[in-house]
Amino acid sequence: MSKAPKVVTRTGIPRLALGCAAVIATLALTAGSSPATTVAFTTAPALPTLTGVTLNGQSQSTSTIWSNAMKITSSGTNTGWNLTVNSRTGIGRSAVFKQYCPNTTCGTDSGPGYVTGGFTLPADSLTLNTIGAGWTTSGTKPAYQCGVSPFCNIDQTTATKVVSASAGVALGTWTGSGSTLLTLATPASLRKLQTSEVYRVDVLWTLSTGP
Repeated sequence: MSKAPKVVTRTGIPRLALGCAAVIATLALTAGSSPATTVAFTTAPALPTLTGVTLNGQSQSTSTIWSNAMKITSSGTNTGWNLTVNSRTGIGRSAVFKQYCPNTTCGTDSGPGYVTGGFTLPADSLTLNTIGAGWTTSGTKPAYQCGVSPFCNIDQTTATKVVSASAGVALGTWTGSGSTLLTLATPASLRKLQTSEVYRVDVLWTLSTGP
């Protein structure tokens, strides 16, 4: 479980700490009678706490540098693999940034958990730009998919492909390097939260085999 991007409000100058709760999924698939193709995280992606937002009554765009510190290992029959990201729905989750209390109480709100009827941000508020990302491993490299505008949306329920590795990419462990850029768009109507509260979203990273 990774830490989530968070938007924190502080006394005096209102600021938001934004967080993403990341849930990790891996798949081991068998193609017919061939040996199983397995792809898994050795080190899973962990989104950082996002840069705080100072409320000023205007729409804003705030960026955060994310170190690309993930490791992906593939083995077995080489059919390639993909890494996707999307937000999650369900009990105790939120597919968009929503008001979240991490403590037993946050002012007049109870927690830990999402605040019932709490403030939210629109879907597609958080985008990922992988133009600065790379790999330390040599050879034919997996291809990042989010380096051209429009960049990849994270906080939406439809899975977005972030990395694609063809069958020409060698099996083994691939270690991310460089950095990616997370950009959060916040509306003029963004609301200050109670003490200790953040805006948080649940995110799922999925590895799957195939072209």
